[in-house]
Amino acid sequence: MDADSAQMNSSTDGFGVGIPPTVELRETLRRAAREYVAGHALVPPLSYDEVRQHAARIAEAHNAAEFADFLAVLVGGESWRETIAALPYDRRVLLLPQCLRSTARCQAEVDAFGLVCEQCGNCDLGRLQSEAEALGYVVLIAEGTTVVSKLLEQGRVDAVIGISCLDALERSFPHLTSSAIPGIAVPLLQDGCKDTTVDTGWVLELIRMRSQGGVGERLPLDEVKHTVNTWFEHDSLRALLDQGDTSSEALALDWLALDGKRWRPFLTACTYLALTQKDRELPEDVRRAAVAVECFHKASLVHDDIEDDDDERYGAPTLHCREGVPLALNTGDLLLGEGYRLLANAEASSGIRADTLRIAAEGHRTLCLGQGEELAWLRDPAPLGVEETLRIFRRKTAPAFEVALLLGATYAGADAETRRVLSAYSAALGVAYQIRDDLHDFQVAQGDVEARRPSIVLALAHQHANASTSQRIAELWCGEARNTDELLELALDAGAVERTSMLLEHHRNEAVRSLCNLRNSQLKSLLHRVITRILDRVN
Repeated sequence: MDADSAQMNSSTDGFGVGIPPTVELRETLRRAAREYVAGHALVPPLSYDEVRQHAARIAEAHNAAEFADFLAVLVGGESWRETIAALPYDRRVLLLPQCLRSTARCQAEVDAFGLVCEQCGNCDLGRLQSEAEALGYVVLIAEGTTVVSKLLEQGRVDAVIGISCLDALERSFPHLTSSAIPGIAVPLLQDGCKDTTVDTGWVLELIRMRSQGGVGERLPLDEVKHTVNTWFEHDSLRALLDQGDTSSEALALDWLALDGKRWRPFLTACTYLALTQKDRELPEDVRRAAVAVECFHKASLVHDDIEDDDDERYGAPTLHCREGVPLALNTGDLLLGEGYRLLANAEASSGIRADTLRIAAEGHRTLCLGQGEELAWLRDPAPLGVEETLRIFRRKTAPAFEVALLLGATYAGADAETRRVLSAYSAALGVAYQIRDDLHDFQVAQGDVEARRPSIVLALAHQHANASTSQRIAELWCGEARNTDELLELALDAGAVERTSMLLEHHRNEAVRSLCNLRNSQLKSLLHRVITRILDRVN
């Protein structure tokens, strides 16, 4: 089971098999869901909990509790209606299930992509496929969402209209939500995976829907990431920074150009595009802000490596190991100056420049406070509690995400509520990101364990072990004793990995929940996708 499925199943009982309503009741519930979504101005993507809550309210209002699963599907789909209706037909995919065919009379063959319909007229597949293809749809007669996901990743389509049983919709919901895939589902009229039927009138209505509203195409994250990466080529950086020929400038530029995930400048660019919908146009000021964010990040890495006495970064010697501590410190300081210079020299109004400098300064200050807490702990280590560890994470990791998002939002003219949501989202995402790193380090690298740094895994192990084991963990973690293998074994026996995984899911869910009140669908979709990309390490 993947993380998204675990997240869903840990908090709900799932859609279940469900009961198909009568034709008359089906239309009543569809109308009720549409009116509810419109009346409450629901902004997609909706989380699983949101969908269930809204469906329960509609069910209660219509005395239809037994159809709550059906209503959940309707609410999720209706929230995406205007988005999908605004897309050209050739940007949509129609996913049909193989079980709609007549097993007794079907003449079709099945290949690697699904069923190849012969248009024999013995079931509804041929009619639905021919009408959709005539409009320009990509039509697939296959089970599951794997092929659809590949089409979306390749940028060939932007939305999906799918037919399936409620049980299959339950399994696919977490993936569709985490990827913020615009989708409308039509439940089959019965389960059984054989000789099923569907309300063809409903499907045809959805296939044909068209409007001029909505937000249009999904933000092409891979394309934006490529653009951002070009900003960090040597020639591009040299021109932007207007550098001289000193050795200090050359060293700073080389360090800034080194490969990395570059999540932070990517978030700055994407946030601006999502809020402005400028057809992927990124002004020079946004480029400056994005590069400034990476200047701040790369400077913090130089300083962290010195403070933590790390020998390797990006698979190569750290800057201070290669060049010495004095030069490394100076390079980090120079990069900080370059970042603030980029923001100060923007062409925007003085008010926007002041906002961006304040955002960067506050983030810089908070990060230093978090790093300072960790350094103070290293001087006199004692077992850290879970909340103490998470507080360090919030200060050390979350500010970089917050600065990146808020700079993009500032140039896009975001309102105060949007900024508030971005700050809450950054806090949850930053903590989840650091928990994810700690978990990976414990299971694979063991760097933090060997170096006796603050670790959420060890904090949980110490907190939940029995008294004697907890004392031994404290000795190995913070005392003179050095036995990494024993420490790892004790933490495993205390169930620390499982508890850390649960804590990661909690903060992942917190990031999702923080987006509930966001009124911009494009930005909301982006931030849902970012959670998956960053926490699941999809590059």
